[in-house]
Amino acid sequence: MPRTTAVSRPAFVLQMSLPFCALLLSPAASVAQTAPQLSGTVRDQSQAFVADAAVTLIDTESGLTLRTITNSAGQYTFVSVAPGVYRLEIQKPRFAPVSIPGLSLHAGGSLTRDLTLSLAGATASVTVNGTAAGAVADGYAVGSVDHGVMGNAPLVDQPYTITVMPAEEIANTQVKSLRDAIKYLPLVSFTEQQGPEILRPATRGVQGSIAQNTRMDGMAMAITGGNPMEQYQALQVENGLGAAMYGPANPSGMFDFVLKRPTEERTANLYLEQDGSTVGTIYGDAGGRLGPHKIFGYRTNLLFGDGTQFVEGSRLRRRLAEFAFDIRPTEHTTIDAHYSVYDLVQRGYPGWFSYGPSSKTNAAAPDYILPNAPDPTRMGYGQVYAGVNLTTQSTSARVLHDFSPNWHAMAGGLAQRLDRFIDTPVNTITDNAGDYSSSLASGFAPRFGVESDLGYITGVIQKFGIKQDVVLASEGYRFNQYSYTANLAANLLLGTANVDAPKLFAAPLAGLPQNRGLYQSAVVHQQGFNLGDLISYRNRFLVRLSASQDWIGVDNNSATARLSGSNKQGISPSASVMYKPTSWSTAYATYASSLQQGDIAPGSTNLINANQSLSPYRSKEWEVGFKTENHPLAITTALFRLQRPFADTIAYNGSTTENIYAIVGQQVNFGAEISGQGTLFHRLLIDGGFTALNARLNNTNVPSTDGKRFVGIPAYKSNLLSEFRVPYVANLSVTGDWQFVGKRPQDDQNLHTTTGYNTFDFGFRYSHAIFTRLATLRFTCNNITDTRYYSTIAAGDITGTNASANTAHLGTPRTISSSLQFAF
Repeated sequence: MPRTTAVSRPAFVLQMSLPFCALLLSPAASVAQTAPQLSGTVRDQSQAFVADAAVTLIDTESGLTLRTITNSAGQYTFVSVAPGVYRLEIQKPRFAPVSIPGLSLHAGGSLTRDLTLSLAGATASVTVNGTAAGAVADGYAVGSVDHGVMGNAPLVDQPYTITVMPAEEIANTQVKSLRDAIKYLPLVSFTEQQGPEILRPATRGVQGSIAQNTRMDGMAMAITGGNPMEQYQALQVENGLGAAMYGPANPSGMFDFVLKRPTEERTANLYLEQDGSTVGTIYGDAGGRLGPHKIFGYRTNLLFGDGTQFVEGSRLRRRLAEFAFDIRPTEHTTIDAHYSVYDLVQRGYPGWFSYGPSSKTNAAAPDYILPNAPDPTRMGYGQVYAGVNLTTQSTSARVLHDFSPNWHAMAGGLAQRLDRFIDTPVNTITDNAGDYSSSLASGFAPRFGVESDLGYITGVIQKFGIKQDVVLASEGYRFNQYSYTANLAANLLLGTANVDAPKLFAAPLAGLPQNRGLYQSAVVHQQGFNLGDLISYRNRFLVRLSASQDWIGVDNNSATARLSGSNKQGISPSASVMYKPTSWSTAYATYASSLQQGDIAPGSTNLINANQSLSPYRSKEWEVGFKTENHPLAITTALFRLQRPFADTIAYNGSTTENIYAIVGQQVNFGAEISGQGTLFHRLLIDGGFTALNARLNNTNVPSTDGKRFVGIPAYKSNLLSEFRVPYVANLSVTGDWQFVGKRPQDDQNLHTTTGYNTFDFGFRYSHAIFTRLATLRFTCNNITDTRYYSTIAAGDITGTNASANTAHLGTPRTISSSLQFAF
């Protein structure tokens, strides 16, 4: 019998509409080479890219008006423009407007106009550079981060490894979740938790915490829930220790999600998308300003998607409503607010595999090792009724003020609630023939809550030939974790099967667990003050000093009473020295010592401190590096050594029945990183990187695991995204991606490893103006070779002192993604 798959109504509409729209666009390719194009890059006086600037092109004869906005790399493009004479206008709040008249566009030609904007109120200064057709563009390289606790200095002058994924790259790679986005951040990895949307990002081999390492517009947020990439303007990542700037945090890097905000000119985009098998999505993004003086601004992102992905009988439903508003009571003050709610349902996806030693008390007992990754499209590794339901609600408000062109301030707050219903299947390996028992996961934290605040002042001081880029900030958060009052683990065993013959099981007779009977099991609160000073002399020698003085408190509760708590305080310092051999390159050395909040103990019934938070502890890092701006590539290289304490489950006071979660040893990671973004040979855009990492555990008190490599961390990892702009066919790019992940240790003793893997993606992107409006067709075939692999292998029992199992999640098979974007 041939297999049939039900097609949801949204997906059926998109399946019919996308090919039809592609036919509408295809004839344009034959004539596109005759239509002129105008493009360029907009920067400020420090040569940082200016994003979200409103760019208007006006035909001086007919009055026809075309509009666009610059992306995170400051780039704008008008494609397939009718020949004629035009006026180019560029506007951005806090900058003086620019108008360039008399631009002549001729058939068959292209023109580039790069501009430098001056701050409003400063002496007007506009630099216009004209270059020939096919001039080098910056690709996805970004010259500066969003203003905040890192100050105003461009990335090339920041003594850390910093990567940015701009909105244009998010759209062009068609990523929907953080898991998708991390593939295109080659120096970043992740640990999957209870499903493909629940993960903790990581850099340099260290897994991030739930709320310490992630920010939304600089304010702390929780990460282990649904997180749609469509609502973000950029994702900024600072590798390694960041406590001196962001406050106490795990040394896994800082991940700052920059929200989309109101645009200067009216903009509206409609996306029709299809992913996997029948997942159809309709998504709208609109923004602009209202009123004669444009005092009020708005931005909204609305999304609905539903259908079956690569496993028959599965379901993926995504719903997003995001609204952002602002008001400008004065020319130099902006008050903005945002609210978003994202609801995600995933059912029928493969569960995770759990494996490990068959016995920790018998040294001769065999290990149950992880089998080769099976086909994730087969039914039975997951169950159609099991998976995750995630709902994330976020609200924030900020006040931004410019005291002068060089001094800026912001104060804001954020509140977030994550509701998590998790009953993903767990397939526990029971022998080395591939047999496993399947049960439903339960008992994971059903709710998180975060309330965070941030305030900063940034400015530039210049005296006696010395320039200081100063940052003074205060930030903190309160993190609330909830737990179930009753044990939900009973009666959730489904049955047994084999990796080569997975089975579908009936739902438990007792029914699925519900999010009922919750109590606040742990509260972590921290507040601190940050001070940073980037001192430069003759634009060649620079020193950066940063420190964060912080107070951390923890309360651990039972369902009826407070169990324990702690209050600690400390300083997290960082010092860097830099030398700039040229204006576009920097060599640096950095040392950082980071206070961080302790991990939260798992919810196991045999732990005497289950669900409780540990006291803070400290990590250290040494780093040397070299980085350049676009010449023609923006390159970052770094060598680093990082050490941090780690906690795990051990016997409590020698007991054979009671355990405690506590600090037991130290993880030492050292390695090298290199990344590059830019454009080669005028037409080849590249964005890639490579990491070599040695992550080992020391002082484990277990001879067989002491000094061994950390489970699941590959020695080598890389990703290379490329785009080739096809000659003689305007606005057509062929895209490709190559990801490589090396061998990974399966167990604490490093007796078994999982083979490395490669995945390859291929696609194209084509844009064409239809009735003066831009339409863009994107197509990608991901994992074109249908490679089978584990996306995550994670340590369960780090030290070998109890029977906790390691876990592994299956990677995504070959899938096809296509989208059609209309700009109105």
